[in-house]
Amino acid sequence: MASVQRTPPKSQNINLTQTRSEPDISSAIDSDEYVTNRNNKRPRCEHSPQGQLNIQDLLDSGDRSQNARITKMLSDQSALISKLVTDITEIKTQNLKIQESNAEIRKTNIKIEQSMSFMNDTFEELRKEVEELKKVRQEQRGYIENLEKKILDLQYKSRSSGIEIRNIPQFENETTADIIKTVCSMGLSVGVPIPETELRDVYRLPGKPSTDMAPHTSRPIIVEFTTVRTKQTILSAIRTYNNSRKSKEDKLNTSLIGVPGTRQAVYVAEQLPHSSKKLFFLAREFAKKNSYKFCWISNGNIFLRKQTGDRQLLIKSEKCIEDLVSKNM
Repeated sequence: MASVQRTPPKSQNINLTQTRSEPDISSAIDSDEYVTNRNNKRPRCEHSPQGQLNIQDLLDSGDRSQNARITKMLSDQSALISKLVTDITEIKTQNLKIQESNAEIRKTNIKIEQSMSFMNDTFEELRKEVEELKKVRQEQRGYIENLEKKILDLQYKSRSSGIEIRNIPQFENETTADIIKTVCSMGLSVGVPIPETELRDVYRLPGKPSTDMAPHTSRPIIVEFTTVRTKQTILSAIRTYNNSRKSKEDKLNTSLIGVPGTRQAVYVAEQLPHSSKKLFFLAREFAKKNSYKFCWISNGNIFLRKQTGDRQLLIKSEKCIEDLVSKNM
């Protein structure tokens, strides 16, 4: 505790170099001088504490304040730790859920990879099968085309000696004798007599006969000769006859062969299978659109020629016409 300094009295002159002592301390305290000196002390400050200071109280007060602060700090730390524990628990829960979700995702990815692998393998198998089917189809297509060609050859051979006469009207109660008479008259008109013995068969193709509503409708006449040579002779004579006539009206017609009624042009060509007829029709249409002057049939083969002296083109199928169309575009 700090020492308290006393202030000397103002009115008395005390020799500081001298000291005195009193054997009787009690009597010295009771002396007037001492009393005077006590009365001349400096007055106490208003804010100075009264009475004696209790150090234990101060220590106890400091301990209580420090304990309160420590208690508050511990309480705050306990709350913070509790919050941290709660947050960590939530994080662990979330982490567990994420791990479970990742595990599910991994399982799903594995399933997807397995599915993709299965689909890829299946696709490869299907692709191989499609390639094999294409190869088989190509082989079958070639085989079918070969069969069609053989069938056409057989059909043409069965018709190799026949001709087809179109645009001759059909009359009521027409008989085979009437048709034979018309055919023989046609031969005489072009300068080639046709004896009946050279005719193996004569008939009209099935179809709708001529009526009052459609008087010009007529079914073609099929004439089968006993030899191919006779057929070729008749066709050559008709071609020569028509080429020698400049006017269309002077070419082979119904009036020349003695068929009554309105004069109509008569067309004669080789007897062809249905597929060859269709191909010949397409070839004629192509010739008209692309300025080809010549389109004809010889021995079942269809030919095209653009100008006199040009190379003749053999038309074997519709693809030949398609190629020509692409070339002319």
